[in-house]
Amino acid sequence: MCKLFVTDADGSLLDSNNKISEANINAINELRSKGIIYTIATGRMFSSILPYALELKVNAPVICFNGALIKDAYTKKVYYYNPIQSEDAIKAINILKDSGYQVNLYIDDRLVVEEINEKVEWYLSFNRVEVDAVGDLAEYIRKTGKGTAKIYAIGDIKNPAPVEPEVYDELSKIVLVSTSGGGHLEINAKGVSKGNALKTLANMYNIKRDLVAAVGDNLNDLSMIEYAGFGIAMANAPELVKIKADFVTKSNNDDGVAFAINKIFARQQSLAV
Repeated sequence: MCKLFVTDADGSLLDSNNKISEANINAINELRSKGIIYTIATGRMFSSILPYALELKVNAPVICFNGALIKDAYTKKVYYYNPIQSEDAIKAINILKDSGYQVNLYIDDRLVVEEINEKVEWYLSFNRVEVDAVGDLAEYIRKTGKGTAKIYAIGDIKNPAPVEPEVYDELSKIVLVSTSGGGHLEINAKGVSKGNALKTLANMYNIKRDLVAAVGDNLNDLSMIEYAGFGIAMANAPELVKIKADFVTKSNNDDGVAFAINKIFARQQSLAV
């Protein structure tokens, strides 16, 4: 049985052109018609994922910023928010800038950067969001006292490379570090993860863990794949994610979400026999 079905967005629900295929839309519509709760868990900011959530008519709050925010797509009610506090944000910003990363902050559901440069323009090419260029980010945090929902650290966009171990170790002393691919870093407050947010969401609906299914394609999805009673990895996921999953579906360019939903329906029918 499945009562709650959650998908990641980029690399899972969305194809390489940031579109939702007709097959995926139809499969999700069928989910909802059977009374199954569906929503999205993403690293994106709320305003960026909102058009997709509305297109799919999600019937539960969306999980944003890798689990730092749970927010209703219709009423805009916030059920959970756990940002990186200002002091930790400043420390992380300094480490990342010293290591050559472009630092993106997310404050009041707006993208905050030091300046509009090539890396920011690259990011905006697939994230249509409001952006504020504020100059020195650490100084901006000091003046406003505001935390950030997450930090997205953009590495080399032409020649992606994994984070240096020394940088990872320094960051991990103060924040939680993950990745959504391409050598770029997803950074959250300690204790924040898609898995913990999915657990919170399941508890809101009194749904047991073994009745939850989750689909993802990268390391920032691993916690929710492991939490779910039926964890699903995309074919385009790294091997570590595939190993931890209960099932590997097709890729995001081959209607992998729809294939996974059909697998769940087939699984439920076999259990009912």
